[in-house]
Amino acid sequence: MLGVILLMELKWLEDLQALLEEKSITRAAERRNVTQPAYSRRVKQLEEWLGVELVNRSTKPVNIRPIGLAMEGDVRDLVNRFYALRNKAHENQKKITFIAQHTLSMSRIPQIIRQINSFSPKTSFRVVPANNHDCQSLFFKEGDLLLCYQNSSQPINFNQSSTLQIKLGDDYLLPVVSKELAIKMGPIVEGMTLPILMYPKGGFLAESLENVCLPSIFRDYRVELVCESAFSASLKEMVLGSMGIAWLAKGLIEKELESGELISLENPLGSVVLDVLLLCNQNARNDHVTDAFNIIGAL
Repeated sequence: MLGVILLMELKWLEDLQALLEEKSITRAAERRNVTQPAYSRRVKQLEEWLGVELVNRSTKPVNIRPIGLAMEGDVRDLVNRFYALRNKAHENQKKITFIAQHTLSMSRIPQIIRQINSFSPKTSFRVVPANNHDCQSLFFKEGDLLLCYQNSSQPINFNQSSTLQIKLGDDYLLPVVSKELAIKMGPIVEGMTLPILMYPKGGFLAESLENVCLPSIFRDYRVELVCESAFSASLKEMVLGSMGIAWLAKGLIEKELESGELISLENPLGSVVLDVLLLCNQNARNDHVTDAFNIIGAL
């Protein structure tokens, strides 16, 4: 397909598309903004290049031969793909691919994109959410920038010299409950049963809780595991639906904490401090990646 485009002028393809769609040389010439004689000469040149007659000129008005009509879908596809290729080339000049931990893709990525666009308005973005443990391999496979968590027991350690890293701040896994369920449960006291919404064992957030909060939770309370989900957004909706208690990233629930929809149980149940890291792959495809990284680092 691409070879055809290289061998013939795009305007020939567009002439042919107009002819096959309009089914008339007169209407096709008007659509292409040329005189009918000039358009007829261009169609003749195209026929000579293809080696087939597309138009039956023995009839009045002339009509399109079946071999030409059969080409309509392929010709339209060729024209569309040519322009899509051109657009893709322009997009890739200033396109940045983010690999981001699921929670951060919701809580931090929108703000970061706005900040980059304020300095570089024509930059486009692709966001690939992933589990924290999967972020490293995806980052080096297809990413430009990586946004992820680390904590003292699970540090991010990239040995590649091509990687730059900055800390954007802290986030916190806070135990929260809906206002309705908080009233129903009453004060949190040792020995009571806690309905818990949890991350699956083996994930980064589950391991963070296992290392900090859960030992004392299992020691001091009876735990009723209501549901497991790898997605913080899903657990958040369950908490808002008064299904139980979940440890959620503060950046994901700030509005609900301020409005009182969610109540923090940090004092009795504990929290986990998380570092928010932004990493840059210096082997990225364009300079805009490093520029974007520097923009965020300077804010």
